[in-house]
This record gives sequence, structure tokens and C-alpha cells, in this order.
Amino acid sequence: MKGVLRMSLEGKNKKLFSYNGIDKTGSNFMYKDFEKTSSYNSCFKQANFNFASLRGAKMKFCDFTQASFVGSEFVGTNFRGSNFNGAHFEDAIFWCSVLDKTNFESASFERCYFIGTGTSKARKFPADTTGITFLSKLPPISDFSAALLQAVQDLRTNDIIRRSHTLHLKGGRVNTLTLQILLRDYSEDTLITLLPQIPPLLTSQFYTLSYLKTLLKKVG
Repeated sequence: MKGVLRMSLEGKNKKLFSYNGIDKTGSNFMYKDFEKTSSYNSCFKQANFNFASLRGAKMKFCDFTQASFVGSEFVGTNFRGSNFNGAHFEDAIFWCSVLDKTNFESASFERCYFIGTGTSKARKFPADTTGITFLSKLPPISDFSAALLQAVQDLRTNDIIRRSHTLHLKGGRVNTLTLQILLRDYSEDTLITLLPQIPPLLTSQFYTLSYLKTLLKKVG
């Protein structure tokens, strides 16, 4: 498959790229930041997208057959017309993503979240959705203790954390979906103790929940 790889600069250090008609079969995109990138009619068969962020990306009419998406995040991602035949999703988050005419035949899901993301326009979406939690909106702030919410808000003073949108949303609101997911593995008291220990370990790669989980394991 012949195609074009285009790259441009946005801001000082932000690289935006697009794969148009390119064959990237078996490529390793682990921890890759695809934020606001655009790809069209490209082949990503058996590619590794584990722990990657595709926030705001447009990946239209692409082939992700048997690709792996462990800890991947799709926030406002447009997958219109793409193919996920046999792809594996684990601890992945689909948030307000577009799945129109997207094929999920034989795809598997484990511990995944779909929030504000419908599947009615997707094709061959699995009938067994036990591995998916569907939410129409964010969990209410009242589900969490004042102490935990304060621990999260205290971290907003860190520029890397604030820009990542992992713990905070626009306007300074707490990302309650992140808290709900973290509470599957940690108690509130444990998170209150561990979260303040995160900042010294931060790098520019901090932009996904999966990365936050890695840091929590280090300090825990």
C-alpha cells in the first residue's frame, strides 16, 4: 500500500502527522500520542496501540484487524468506516467517539468503558457486552468523598497533570470517570495517600489513565 505521511508543527513542540493510504501492519505504537492527528484509508493490521492516546484523532476508513488496544483512550475519536475485525480492547475508554459504519466483527472487550458513545451505527458489534460498562454521562461528584476530591484538586497546580485531562476536565472539574475506574483497584484512602506522591515522577508522556496507573504502582 503506497501512501503519504504528512507532518506539521503546531505550537512550539507539537508534531501533528497523518497517515494517508499507508501500510503500517504490525507497527508498535505503544504509548504513542495521536492527539488531534488524522489518518485515512491506512492499514494498521496487528499493530500495537497499547496505552496509546487517540484523543480527538480522526482515523477514518482504516484497517485495525487484530490490533491490540490495552489501556488505550479514544476521547472524541472518529473511527468512521474503520475495521476492527478481531481486535482486542482491554481497559480501553471510548468517550464521545464516532463509530458509524465501523466493523467490530470478532472483536473482544475486557473491562472497557463506553461513555456517551453509541454502537447502534457500528457494524457487527458483539452481542456479548459483559466486558463493557456503558455510561450516558460522567459518574456524579457525590459518589466520591470530599477528601478524595480535594486530593485530586490539589494536583491541578501541576501543569503536566492539568494539561493531560486525566484527572481534570475543562474548567477545573474533576474527571469522575477516572476516579471510578481507579476505585476498581484502590480504596479511597489508598488513593488519598498515593496521589500526592505522583508529581515528582511525572514526565511529558503523562497523558493517559494507564500511565497514571503505572505511577500509582511505583509509589504504592
